[in-house]
Amino acid sequence: MNLLILSCGTRNLLVRYFKDKTNGFNRVIGTDCSIYAPALYETDAHYIVPRMTDPAYLNTILEICRKESVSAVLPLQEDELYLIASHRQLFSEAGITPIVSAAETIELCRDKYAFYQYLKKNALPALTSCNSFAAFEQELAAGRMKLPVFLKPSRGCGSIGIQKVAQADLLEALCRYQEEPYIIQNFAQGEEFGADIYVDLLTGKLVSIFVKKKLRMRAGETEKSISCKDEALYALIEKTLAPLSLAGPVDMDLFLIDGQYYISEINPRFGGGYPHAYRCGVNFPQMIAANLAGQENRRQIGGYAENICMLKYTDLMTMGPLS
Repeated sequence: MNLLILSCGTRNLLVRYFKDKTNGFNRVIGTDCSIYAPALYETDAHYIVPRMTDPAYLNTILEICRKESVSAVLPLQEDELYLIASHRQLFSEAGITPIVSAAETIELCRDKYAFYQYLKKNALPALTSCNSFAAFEQELAAGRMKLPVFLKPSRGCGSIGIQKVAQADLLEALCRYQEEPYIIQNFAQGEEFGADIYVDLLTGKLVSIFVKKKLRMRAGETEKSISCKDEALYALIEKTLAPLSLAGPVDMDLFLIDGQYYISEINPRFGGGYPHAYRCGVNFPQMIAANLAGQENRRQIGGYAENICMLKYTDLMTMGPLS
């Protein structure tokens, strides 16, 4: 089987995991719109492609799939998830499996305020949020919100544009001049957790959960974390995901505040902290390969060791000249 990883960017470790022949793939091909994406140069073959907003983008990807005899495509970037999911039939008709969740689920998870409404509708624990300063004032008066708060783009990713705001007048001014939809969220004063989850591509069942306590974040990604287990948290994750049409790798963020878990967000893709799970034996590339070969994955919730610490550090490559 050959795999095409889209928008591979800086996901060098992920490329290496898929290239490990014991995980079931013959060749790994990568694409990106920039020649300066380092993960490109760890693949077996790579292509510079138009931006995903270009009308020629999908045909370019399909042509690469045909040329490289690709069995499955794996998008990694938020907006690209929806693009591939909404054109699933194009790939399926060509005998290619898109490793993506349902388009409507991707869109729900992409919009932070819509996802908050989903949590409240399903009586799931969420940090109180609103999408206007007027609504914030009402929540403040009712005692359901207090300063400081987080102000962030409703469709943001990677912690881009997030601000901690402690003054009401500043929050009002920032809201007035936001150029895109935003969400105001109670500031989470507690411990942050991340879950790497796998939903079987064949059965749609949740088969794997790996949980880590985040010790340090940088640029929206987990830099230091420690593996942990909690049956109550596993149960909450399963309850939260049950109504959603998810498939493949899923990343979930939560907070523990005064003994209560609160759900922050779900990203239906590989999370930046997934290498911690992989190094603890939670092998999503192998699970993907098994599904593509027609085999269901067995349930293995919490099948890893506790108190294993991940310490991420910076590496580099030099090459060139690039053209």
